[in-house]
Amino acid sequence: MEFRTKLVISRRNKRAYLAYTGLFITASSLAVAFIPPVSYYYPYVFGVGIALVLIGAIIARGDVRSYALSEEDLVVSAVGITVGAIHYPLRLVRHINFNVEAYNGMYVNDGAMVSGSFSDGMTNSLTFESGGAKTDCGFYLASKEQVQLLALLFTEFYERRIPFVERNRSTRTYILRVLNEQELAEFKRKYGYA
Repeated sequence: MEFRTKLVISRRNKRAYLAYTGLFITASSLAVAFIPPVSYYYPYVFGVGIALVLIGAIIARGDVRSYALSEEDLVVSAVGITVGAIHYPLRLVRHINFNVEAYNGMYVNDGAMVSGSFSDGMTNSLTFESGGAKTDCGFYLASKEQVQLLALLFTEFYERRIPFVERNRSTRTYILRVLNEQELAEFKRKYGYA
């Protein structure tokens, strides 16, 4: 089983810097509100900050994200992990840690927004160590079907007893599910970890 997807890379949209500046000014204006001699200026500073955020977002055409899809692939299998052009044989890899949050178009309500939002599928990550160096890369999940392929890879890892951790942020998962104590005990028995 081989899981293949696009890498997510850090990038700055130069058009979005005005929006970032406005956000900083807006947040800073909250501090100004508590300084009596300059608190008179609070509404003006806050207003300028909000205006800059809106103008910056319009100039950036709404794309104020600090990450994007790479042309390079991430390939994970029981043989190894390939990040772009670099291949890491699995026998030399340690501390594999998958953070699987959401696929593109998945509705998430993580408390960041009152009504929730739809994910862009770019908030997933993989970290591991090889040759004494730690590798950390983001990866893209395009659809529910691609998540199911990842679950098949995780199943193969459990069956072959390849050590790794899968999680959703800080919550430990097992084949992408959060298990209660009874389910976890059954899971460990099924895959020979009990």
